Amino acid sequence: MNRYDLLKKLARQCLKKPPFPKNFPKEENKQLAVQIENWLKLYGNSDNPKDFDDPKYRDDIRTLRDFQLLHEAASRGAVPVLKEPQEKRCYLVIDTNIFFHDERILNRLNDNDIFVLPQIVLDELCNRAKNKDFYGRKSQRILTAIRQFPAGRLLQTRVERAEVRRFLPQFQTVTSNDACDHQILAVTKRFVLEKKSVQLLSDDFELRQKAAELNITALSLQEFRDR
Repeated sequence: MNRYDLLKKLARQCLKKPPFPKNFPKEENKQLAVQIENWLKLYGNSDNPKDFDDPKYRDDIRTLRDFQLLHEAASRGAVPVLKEPQEKRCYLVIDTNIFFHDERILNRLNDNDIFVLPQIVLDELCNRAKNKDFYGRKSQRILTAIRQFPAGRLLQTRVERAEVRRFLPQFQTVTSNDACDHQILAVTKRFVLEKKSVQLLSDDFELRQKAAELNITALSLQEFRDR
């Protein structure tokens, strides 16, 4: 059975009526409903098999498998807990320029990576998406890819000015570009202070230099591809 048929079979099993026993965890119920809805929107109505070698489909298959196991266990009266992956998680903070240089960057993440989306990056993409030029259309496609990214591996975060000053006391904010860079650095520094494995992806050389001063691992797009 190929991956397309497997995903379709799992989705049908999860959608059986009634879909959940009474003691099924409500939160899992909600997550599954969202997962199935997204699946149907993306490729549920297509008669043509998709290329499931694309990394973005792996999480759909794995998530549906997990929820199928949850459903079966709950029907037996057990309330199961999904095990955390053994592989160490890496939090990847992605700068705006990386998205413009590689629209498919999210598909290149490992299955266990967490995509960290700073609010300042999301704001910039939303603002550019309003334009009808090349970068406006590109921003729209990037935002669509972000919306389709698995919610369990997406972490949207913001920092306040006070946090920026506390995390980056050695840097002066002079221009608007400085303000954007410093917010991205502050977001990344927060994960460093929390003792988490974090990497900053940016093709901005000056931003990577500042990251090095803060003991933050910063990679260019090419370095990330070669890792």
